[in-house]
Amino acid sequence: MRFCFGLFIAFLLFMSCENVTFTPLVGKWQLNTVEKNGEVIAVDTVWYNFQSKSIFSLQIYSPQHDRFTVYVGMRTQKEKVVSIDLNNETVVYYSDWNSDKRSFTIEESNRKRLILRSEEGYLYSFIKF
Repeated sequence: MRFCFGLFIAFLLFMSCENVTFTPLVGKWQLNTVEKNGEVIAVDTVWYNFQSKSIFSLQIYSPQHDRFTVYVGMRTQKEKVVSIDLNNETVVYYSDWNSDKRSFTIEESNRKRLILRSEEGYLYSFIKF
């Protein structure tokens, strides 16, 4: 009887997991590569954090100074286009952001991998951190 009860509880737990909705962008993503004009550049010091449906933060680690810089802003999403506004903070150091606003098209998004294409045509590949 205990065994059957244990199986029943395990079944209920499994079924409850099926109802969890996967929100593709929410979480911390480590940038692995940026493809610019056919050239692939390896990156391991940048993280994009999609903290909710509207909050975004960009983390950049500077090994030369052994410090993190964090920029926080808002994001909006319409279908596969994600727009980010860093609230008038221009990311100058250690990044290819040259404006406080950027838009990306989601090329691929699953539980482990995210690929974004920028307006400039660059391809950003991330892994879930």
